[in-house]
Amino acid sequence: MIAQLVLSIALFFILLVAIMLFYVRYQSKVPYYRMTEADCVSLLVKAVQGNLPEQDWDMFIGMMIRDNEQIESLRTQCYVIDDAFRKETKLVDGRQCVRFHSEGLKQLTCLLDEWQHKTHLIV
Repeated sequence: MIAQLVLSIALFFILLVAIMLFYVRYQSKVPYYRMTEADCVSLLVKAVQGNLPEQDWDMFIGMMIRDNEQIESLRTQCYVIDDAFRKETKLVDGRQCVRFHSEGLKQLTCLLDEWQHKTHLIV
């Protein structure tokens, strides 16, 4: 009886260690989406020019950014612009691209100017 209990505890411990080793080994290989200031400028340029793929825009405004408060603030502002001023999509080079009303484009242009200056100061 005691031998079975000790064996059960030992097997449980071995299983627990194996799961932890698996997690540590493969945890770093989980894909993630990280934005930099330059990525934000590129996204805004494409949005203003009208050739921003809908999937890229939706991914940006739909995720929370926890490692950079400034980019999270930009994402929130873009979400508000999307909610208020987004029009239907248009086909550009075989991809669906987002379009905005003129007021939305104006606000995106202001954000672009602000972020271009930030990236020039960072460099």
